[in-house]
Amino acid sequence: MRVLFLKEVTGTAQAGDVKEVAPGYARNFLFPKHLAVVADDRVVEQVRKREEAARRRAEKEINDARDVAQRLRKLTVTVYAKTGEGGRLFGSVTNTDVAQQLKREAGIDVDKRKIEIDPPIKSLGPHEVQVELHPEITETLKVVVAAQ
Repeated sequence: MRVLFLKEVTGTAQAGDVKEVAPGYARNFLFPKHLAVVADDRVVEQVRKREEAARRRAEKEINDARDVAQRLRKLTVTVYAKTGEGGRLFGSVTNTDVAQQLKREAGIDVDKRKIEIDPPIKSLGPHEVQVELHPEITETLKVVVAAQ
């Protein structure tokens, strides 16, 4: 009997798998616990369409991230901060400051949690920060800190 697994069954299948199982196993274990449903042609077609849509969505996200990475490569963001003696900043430039300035200057909206500043920026001049646009795509952004 062909079944579509709705949830993971350890040692048997992952959620979304279509497998051939013994009729008694399906009838007595999988169906009563709502772990699987009968996999007729209609159900298999729905699963295939859902997987295809998810694949297209993931492809679009990667392509969008590559486009933004291409723009970030050419971009330099200038952040203005208050300074004290010797060019030292009062506090430091945070990922929030960089994200806001990036949105203002280039119109690129990046989540502040995706911007990694290590070590913290506490001086004037050029710096580089890492921006994670997608789990597979990370780009370096040039940030120039200038006195206000």
